[in-house]
Amino acid sequence: MTYDYEIHTITNHGLGERLAAVSREAGARGGTIMVGLGSASSALLRMLAIGDVEKDVLVTLVTAAEKDAVYNAITGNSLVRSRKHAGISYCIKLGDEPVDTNTHYELITVISNRGYAEDIMTAARKAGARGGTILHARGTGKPEDGKFFGITIVPEKETVLILAERANSAAIKDAISTLPCLSTLGIGILYCTPVSEFRLLGKNAATDGKK
Repeated sequence: MTYDYEIHTITNHGLGERLAAVSREAGARGGTIMVGLGSASSALLRMLAIGDVEKDVLVTLVTAAEKDAVYNAITGNSLVRSRKHAGISYCIKLGDEPVDTNTHYELITVISNRGYAEDIMTAARKAGARGGTILHARGTGKPEDGKFFGITIVPEKETVLILAERANSAAIKDAISTLPCLSTLGIGILYCTPVSEFRLLGKNAATDGKK
């Protein structure tokens, strides 16, 4: 099976399982739920409710034929629409083909050794980011495995996901990559992924990311 899209849904802790079930009913073959820590500015926290609290991050792989039905089922579910603010959901096109995006956004992903996420988010906010999500993870390498892309693998990792407006993306990436704490080779990596669709979740989410 070849998948064409990855749908990321960052929502209130406890809703991930329910939305995963909804996505399966709409045709998805499954999904992965991770628990993250929201890290938004107070203004964005009031709007999206993704501040410094636990969040469910649901990742769903779908084909092009399945994408609209699954994405609409997740973002239009009554559990989501009944809440004032319920998070965000966005799609990432997989594969090598050029992405025809409908949004002004891209996903900035930073994977670093544990302990740097707050510094990364502070720098990102100063450069224009309105928030992000922090995931705790473990490296897959063994000490004797050496390095991967020049990065020494250690067990504890932090992954920071920042959905950034393209107008601010370059400044945010520069602010993160020039942090003194990340100046040592092997501390982490940063990469960007175009976002093809973006929607706010909740009954007050009248404006989505289709700009």
